[in-house]
Amino acid sequence: MIQIQMIETRRFDEKQVSIRATGHAQFAKPGKDVVCAAVSILLEHTTQNLTSCHVNDDGVNYNADVLNIDEGDKRLLRALGNTLATIAHQYPDNLSFTTKG
Repeated sequence: MIQIQMIETRRFDEKQVSIRATGHAQFAKPGKDVVCAAVSILLEHTTQNLTSCHVNDDGVNYNADVLNIDEGDKRLLRALGNTLATIAHQYPDNLSFTTKG
């Protein structure tokens, strides 16, 4: 199962978001797993289009820290959260998505 947390914090009155993902969906064999592919492309698309995002992906754990969040970033993060929640609802054995903050 893929486990994703989206954690919102404040530092010096500035909103920050951390995205933590680990695991594999186990929906199908690697290379054929549509749940894993959907989650991967959502994370990559979102983090590549944020104003200020630092990503560390070691192949097992995917960590993204979003700083200096502007209005466009808020929309991207909200869309990411909504879409991950939808996938988690449709594939509860393959994706767990939680938010904090």
